[in-house]
Amino acid sequence: MLIDVLIRIMREEDLAFAAECTAAEGWLSENLTTLEGFYLRDPSGCLLAEREGQPVGMCVATSYGKSGFIGELIVRPEARGYGIGAALLNHGVRWLKKRGSETVYLDGVLKAVDLYERNGFRKICRSWRFSNQLTGEQSSQVRRMTERDLPEVFALDRASFGAERSFFLRRRLELFPELCQVMIAGGRLIGYIQGRRSEGWASAGPWVATEEATEPELLLKAFANEVGDVSINTGILDINHRAVELVRSLGFVENPDSPWRMVLGRSDDLGASPRCYAVGSAAKG
Repeated sequence: MLIDVLIRIMREEDLAFAAECTAAEGWLSENLTTLEGFYLRDPSGCLLAEREGQPVGMCVATSYGKSGFIGELIVRPEARGYGIGAALLNHGVRWLKKRGSETVYLDGVLKAVDLYERNGFRKICRSWRFSNQLTGEQSSQVRRMTERDLPEVFALDRASFGAERSFFLRRRLELFPELCQVMIAGGRLIGYIQGRRSEGWASAGPWVATEEATEPELLLKAFANEVGDVSINTGILDINHRAVELVRSLGFVENPDSPWRMVLGRSDDLGASPRCYAVGSAAKG
């Protein structure tokens, strides 16, 4: 039974609570900096659940036009079991539909899959989380991304991912320029990789490469060259068989608790192109 709860748009001062929630779940990459990005892009998609004036849950809905993505859905342990998670989820879905989304996606952690299925979502495939320490290598085909590369990066990403996410790509370049690499062949950009890091960890993605990129792993190795001697995490949809086999061949091992990519709606192709080697994040695809 749903207890008396208010769901409202986050204010800037709520971001500290949101960061506490993600830290408590062990989602290291979904830190305050990441959450600030969602808020800067569109605060109206950042949702907070309150009970008796106290925050008890959160959710972020990211609109990509005809597609949308639900992420960062967390209810504090003491408030679970009262329908707050479903209320946040459905509020986010309604918000996305008002923005024109015909299909809504999410990466559902295993313990929440039942919740999503009860609310109309269906499984597409596993969204594997791989990790490994990788020896870096710099290639003559790969160099650091610059601001001047962004128009080509945006165009490649739109054609491959299937939606417009230039805000997030630009922000990654601003925050982690050394982790943003591009692959060039014949004077044209045929691939890129971005990522983020903090003390003791690094996360690679998005990672996109065209069919002309015969050695897309060179982008990941260039990324590894920048992060040094830390474990690299990356997320790959199970339907991209080439990407899955590629990272396994490099010694990456999948986490058996990896989430399911799930969808509400008719389409299921956001980020499903074989060009999309790694997802950008679990919260936005």
